[in-house]
Amino acid sequence: IIMVKSVIIVTDSSPIGKNSSVEAIRLGSGFMGLGTEIDCKIVFCGDAVLTLSKNIDPAKIGMDSLAEHLEMAELSDLELCVVEEDLKSRGLTRTDLVEHEFLKVVTQANVSEMIQTAESTFRF
Repeated sequence: IIMVKSVIIVTDSSPIGKNSSVEAIRLGSGFMGLGTEIDCKIVFCGDAVLTLSKNIDPAKIGMDSLAEHLEMAELSDLELCVVEEDLKSRGLTRTDLVEHEFLKVVTQANVSEMIQTAESTFRF
């Protein structure tokens, strides 16, 4: 029996020297692997938006490669949400981010609404 039907995972840590965002993707993909009954989204905010920059070489900053994790996320239909205001404040746009079928740019107001309506929220 699945008790939780909606999960938001918020990651806001810098990718430099940390794998928090990668672990968030792993956890989200795991939730999605439980079946279509669970709606899970990952929100990248703050410095975590840098994790999805296509101009960062993960090996050079001490983080795991995103390639296999993004593939796992796509296979499980995991939605990745990037906060627009945090992208802008770091001089980035959607075109600076990696390609991912389920990548969406959302506003901070959208994130607040998603958190309020989710049954469970995790923070990485």
